[in-house]
Amino acid sequence: MIYLAEWDEDKGTTWSGTTLSLMNSLQAQTKLKSLEIAKPNFIKKMFFFISNLILRRNYLRNINFNFYFLKCREKNIIHNIKNEDDNILQIGDLINYYNSSIYQDLSISSLLFIKEHDIKAFNYSGFQKIPIENIEMRNSLQTTRYENAKFIFTMSKWLRDFLIVNEGYSKEKVIYVGAGINLSAKDIKPKAKNKKRILFVGKDFKRKGGDLVIKSFKHLRDNYLSDAELYIAGPLDIGELKNTPGVHFVGVLSSEKLSEYFNLCDIFCMPSRFEAYGIVFAEALCYGLPCIARNKFEMKNFIQDGSTGLLIEDDNIQDLSEKMFRLLNDENIYKNVRNNKNIYLNEYSWDTVAKRIVSKLSRN
Repeated sequence: MIYLAEWDEDKGTTWSGTTLSLMNSLQAQTKLKSLEIAKPNFIKKMFFFISNLILRRNYLRNINFNFYFLKCREKNIIHNIKNEDDNILQIGDLINYYNSSIYQDLSISSLLFIKEHDIKAFNYSGFQKIPIENIEMRNSLQTTRYENAKFIFTMSKWLRDFLIVNEGYSKEKVIYVGAGINLSAKDIKPKAKNKKRILFVGKDFKRKGGDLVIKSFKHLRDNYLSDAELYIAGPLDIGELKNTPGVHFVGVLSSEKLSEYFNLCDIFCMPSRFEAYGIVFAEALCYGLPCIARNKFEMKNFIQDGSTGLLIEDDNIQDLSEKMFRLLNDENIYKNVRNNKNIYLNEYSWDTVAKRIVSKLSRN
């Protein structure tokens, strides 16, 4: 199998560790050859920016929606494929190639669907400033790659269902394989709980609902639990909100340091307004933390409302603060999450993901 991926200079940071973790698990299970693509440097980006501006009269900073870059990269990759009989696993859709499969967390078609049917979510997606003609062009290119691919392996059940129900792909072609946690299972060592500590993790603070979490936490302290604590990991700066009493702003953390906060805290709360997948929910569950999430995207598949956590419908501060208080004190939900620990560790393992991919490709 050829593993086709575009890498950051530091491989371990590529796609928050996902690309490297999956490759390592696949290497342990099958014969794997890596075809590595480097991300374009500043000079190359400027060349494609200018080409796009001159030829399409369109200024676009996001290189992944630049038609000339996408086609040039595709041509160069195909030129470097030596054995046409090898199965190719693309991390993201990089080329249109008959003997390839694609692993993806979000399709452009689903993004367009969200733009049409859930504009509030789309406006937090990170794609809202991209001209619609560029999104539609990128969708056309991706659709061609999807149609000619052998399989589309999805990170989420949500994307699998969308591609089958809304886009008309067959159940035989679109396969849910999941994703694994990017924290080490050996670091799962929960500390004594005091039913007062809440954890939020997310660099993209507002998209992840961090502002709503802090405002709801303040309401929690003012009305239900005066000594509650909230730990915010990920964003570089959250402005004045970090001065809210009881909020501990811990910033960007290594995997080892982040594990310490998963072990320390009682519940996890991240009501994302837009979320392609949300590996952090899998990590929280593996650490035994019940979760509060939003009732959409893959979050509603991670969390069974009232059983392993609670789901919210909107940005209601009082409702979220009440759910925080309820979850901190719901022993049945704690037990359900703890009892499912081994299930979570198996389901959200990169070895499990690799096994599903290898099993499917080996039969075809």
